[in-house]
Amino acid sequence: MKQIILTLFFLLIYSINYGQTPAQESKASKGVPVIFVDSIRISQADMQKYKPDDIATITVYKDNMAYRHLDSNAIGVVYIETKQFSKKRFLNYFNSKSSEFKHLLMSEQSDDNFLYILNGKVLGKGYEGKLTAINDKNFKSITVINNKELANKYGNTEKNFGILIVADVPENAPKRKE
Repeated sequence: MKQIILTLFFLLIYSINYGQTPAQESKASKGVPVIFVDSIRISQADMQKYKPDDIATITVYKDNMAYRHLDSNAIGVVYIETKQFSKKRFLNYFNSKSSEFKHLLMSEQSDDNFLYILNGKVLGKGYEGKLTAINDKNFKSITVINNKELANKYGNTEKNFGILIVADVPENAPKRKE
């Protein structure tokens, strides 16, 4: 479902750019949004390089004067974060909040053996967007549990560690079906 929505979004952006812009103005951004991926401004053509499964979050800002300094002809800003970029952000954030998490991540050298549990709910595929939305305004706690406790409480025997996170759900968090 997420892949279909993202594909439709990309087709919409593509059609706005090429459907309404005359050929001689194809390099201008008249009537199209400014697009950022992982904090880097990209062109409409560069957007084609990204697969829907690579994307963690999409935020659309429209009718706001704050982006007008970027491009006076733009109709909005689309800010996209890839899963890889989002993962770096939330790992750095969790490192700053828990020395136990930081030491565990350093010793494991990746979070591949971690199962993230947010507010008592096990996070499955596509969890990066949910975790990157956690910040100082909504963060409450983070706790590391071992595989025995993880198996007992959550029935998971595939991962070695559980990362229990408690946070208020941000008001603007996307509602997703998993």
